[in-house]
Amino acid sequence: MKIAVTADLHLKSREECPERWNALENIINQMLAEDIKILIIAGDLFNIESQNYSEFDEFCKQKKYEQIKFYIIPGNHDSNISSRHFTAHNIEIFNNPHLIQLGEPPLSFFFLPYIPDKSMGEDIAKYKDTLSERWILIGHGDYLGGSRLPNPYEPGIYMPLSRSDIDYYKPAKAILGHIHKKMELGKTFYVGSPCGLDINETGKRSFLILDTNNLNIIPKTVDTDYIFFNETLIALPTENEFDFIKNKILDMVKKWDLSESEISKARIRLEVKGYTSDKKQLETVIKDTLREIAFYNDEEPDLAEVAVFNDPERISIVEKVKEEIEKLEWNSRDDQTKKDDILEQTLKIVLRE
Repeated sequence: MKIAVTADLHLKSREECPERWNALENIINQMLAEDIKILIIAGDLFNIESQNYSEFDEFCKQKKYEQIKFYIIPGNHDSNISSRHFTAHNIEIFNNPHLIQLGEPPLSFFFLPYIPDKSMGEDIAKYKDTLSERWILIGHGDYLGGSRLPNPYEPGIYMPLSRSDIDYYKPAKAILGHIHKKMELGKTFYVGSPCGLDINETGKRSFLILDTNNLNIIPKTVDTDYIFFNETLIALPTENEFDFIKNKILDMVKKWDLSESEISKARIRLEVKGYTSDKKQLETVIKDTLREIAFYNDEEPDLAEVAVFNDPERISIVEKVKEEIEKLEWNSRDDQTKKDDILEQTLKIVLRE
């Protein structure tokens, strides 16, 4: 049996944020196409100021969705939701820790809602003796046992789960909401938000499908209204500087891995740093190369940190430095200094007046 999992939709009214509702509909339509009847929502189904639960209630009552069972835990943004807010028969809210059997053969799911000033380990400990050898944790909070990306919207730690909790209580998988970027950290998975809430939530979005037979977890791409990209490029005042920036832009877009239909959904915020011989021409080349890509909120490319520079001797030094930096072997990690950062700092030293 397969079960779908998502989190952090942060629904507001459909009128205010239709793209978030469209993402939810796309998830369910993909579920129906694969005959998946259970959707788990690991917290923050609603945004913090949203109290319009009736819209979701009516959404779940639709005939085409009435066969879907919605299992929902509150997150830190919607910690006050409860079953009393809903009349749809297919919605179940877990306001307290709850153990339930799902799938064929049955698999134990431990639903752990967000509780302020608590850790997940505290509540798991209370149920330790009732947990089976093969169980799945569904929670909402911060995993402290791996490479943790801070939530830019919420500084601090929310209902933490430690690596020692995973090692001691031994869930087969831990699937969490709260961090909006999809991540796999050993047995622990962040679902990620299925719809970018703003320009900082970049790239294609996804939800997860869990197979209760073999415990495989497969990410599935959500067909969203928009795909956000927040990019920074370095301009170099070399002889072929405009070909250089054009090729950097084309490489950047290629890495997005978008289909032709997805290109029209892309929204970019672009900051350019470095040096150029002609700032106006640089802007023209950037806009022309990105003519098929829309800028986020109709913004212009940000060239505030680009300086005009024309010194052939030092430009030749920059060219040599660039070639050496590009030869470096580099692993792409979130916590590693990027080649462009090294290049930017080198430019400041070599080209400073």
